[in-house]
Amino acid sequence: MSIAFTSFTEYLDSLPPERAQLGAALRAEVERQVRAQTTADLSAFVFLPDQTDHPDHTDAARVFAQAVEQMYLPKPWVGQEVPLLFIGYHVMNRLTGRRTSQGLLLTDQAMYVQDESTVLLAQPVAQGHTLPAQADDANAFVANLLAHYKGWKDWAALADDSEAALSAHCRTMLVAVTGTVVEFHRQHDSRRQPALRAWTLAALVSDHGAGDVLLDPANPKLAKKLGKVAGKFQVPSGETLQFALADFPLFGGPYGLALSNSALYSKDLIDAPLRIALEGLDARALRFGSKSDELVTGSGQTLTLPAHLPAGLRPPFLEFLQQEILRSQTRT
Repeated sequence: MSIAFTSFTEYLDSLPPERAQLGAALRAEVERQVRAQTTADLSAFVFLPDQTDHPDHTDAARVFAQAVEQMYLPKPWVGQEVPLLFIGYHVMNRLTGRRTSQGLLLTDQAMYVQDESTVLLAQPVAQGHTLPAQADDANAFVANLLAHYKGWKDWAALADDSEAALSAHCRTMLVAVTGTVVEFHRQHDSRRQPALRAWTLAALVSDHGAGDVLLDPANPKLAKKLGKVAGKFQVPSGETLQFALADFPLFGGPYGLALSNSALYSKDLIDAPLRIALEGLDARALRFGSKSDELVTGSGQTLTLPAHLPAGLRPPFLEFLQQEILRSQTRT
């Protein structure tokens, strides 16, 4: 395999000068944090860009470069990101000899997670997660990612240490490093956001035949259903529902998600509704959870989706939800 990311220095040279300068400064900050936080059981799994003094691997620079190629380059979060840290290892396909990066790759804009343990399949695509908006949210952000990480058993076997100890040490390091990156962006106003495709509610309903689950207030035939959603989700009378993504089982009333002009609501079948004010909500940090009926916020709150939501509707609905939250935040 040819490695597109040959070296950190060459990669920086390919970026716009201002971004390259910020990237070099941020790399130094991250390296300082990493060296201060690395523990004995993590040392073999922690890789910095162009590293020549790795305590366990002479090919550390290549390991980092391969992680960048496999986890970042196939599906960048915003593009022209600065890779800063890889924590993980490789698994090998015994049929092809191909090595696949497993773990977490931090860029200046996102955290990429690859934990697919089946190496006989085609190269999986790592999941990108935008960094939290504030340094204070780094702990919840990292805790949620690590709680849903699927590869701890294999990691523990390689490290000859317990899953709990490895997870705790990873969390300490990643919280410190993530907080450093987020604070750097605050000081330099250098955080960027991916462009979102423009969606309309009517087109989303039409394209996916989702009129029974994705409820549009513009359709007068859905007024009764939306009224039930407003009641069960405890939406105040002074708020206006923008739409709801809800299922209506025979018992228990509607459950799912609803967006008003002021808040995002979520309700599971037997639980009290959850209300999250739009002010301060990082729309682009919303992501699917480990279960098919979960969305997770950047601060780690879990939102409920209808259990029978068509798989093809999930990605465009998330983009639509992010779009509408951002639009509401702009209007306020």
